[in-house]
Amino acid sequence: MLLIHGSAADHTTWSIQLASALRERFTLIAFDRRACEATVEAHADDAVSLLGPGERALVVGSSFGAVIALDILRRHPEACAGGVLIEPPMGPTDEAPAAPQAFLVEYDRRAAEQGGPAAAELFLRTVLGDTAYARMPRAYQERSKAKWAEIRADSAALITYRPRYAELATVSHPVLLLGGERSAGYFRPTLDALLAALPDARLEIVPGAGHMLHAEAHRRFADVVTAFAASIGLARP
Repeated sequence: MLLIHGSAADHTTWSIQLASALRERFTLIAFDRRACEATVEAHADDAVSLLGPGERALVVGSSFGAVIALDILRRHPEACAGGVLIEPPMGPTDEAPAAPQAFLVEYDRRAAEQGGPAAAELFLRTVLGDTAYARMPRAYQERSKAKWAEIRADSAALITYRPRYAELATVSHPVLLLGGERSAGYFRPTLDALLAALPDARLEIVPGAGHMLHAEAHRRFADVVTAFAASIGLARP
């Protein structure tokens, strides 16, 4: 299972999974994405390079990591056994960018006037919502805000990336789409668009969870992913 983190995070966002019973059913691979500016495609190529020759993985991505996972499914099918996409922050059509260009303008203005961590807080509040941000432990807030340069690079990459929905009909691997019941409403149209575009996709909304559902509802996440993997013949008994 190849675990790909989102923005404002690193491999430790999967700490619960790495210490859970999932270890008994899967070989878990979590890594830190490159910190410098990179396209979605470059991140996808980096992730695939972690697999050995002939190895295939259940590719699991959270947020920006889900966009990377989708690109792996599209361009590196030989490396995949299936995919799990947690609320990829893309537009529901190719014409709708993930965020308006004005967001980067405001992000850069905030960074210049108040510092990078203040710009990162703007991002976190926009993606998670004020209530979810306030519930984050202070140490996690500060750790996430310290990644303001990486957040800026990810945001720029997302704005220029297009899902190319028509091409997704060629993705033959099974895909589990996951959403959180408490997540911001703008994630759902994209999940529905992916459900319609991917030939072998299923959608599940996790009760009581938000955008970081793998951490907020980790037991339910483990159950859902294990059941999905078993249904496609992947999980070890």
